[in-house]
Amino acid sequence: MNKGFGVTISRPGDQLDKSALVVVAKDELDAELVAAKLAGSGAAAETMRELTENEVLEYGLDLAAHGSAKALAVPNL
Repeated sequence: MNKGFGVTISRPGDQLDKSALVVVAKDELDAELVAAKLAGSGAAAETMRELTENEVLEYGLDLAAHGSAKALAVPNL
């Protein structure tokens, strides 16, 4: 079963510290793989935590859509 996760990503040469995403994945490792793939070559990802049921609804995540993600304008993980 898929779950929602908060993930931070960093890209080589990016002057910003980190970007935040919420992703739909099977587990923490899968969430990191999904986020790194979406961020592009050389990106590193770190799962911050699993989202609560309310957060999944708040972000409008579809848990049936493995690999879907949404960028967060302001990290709130």
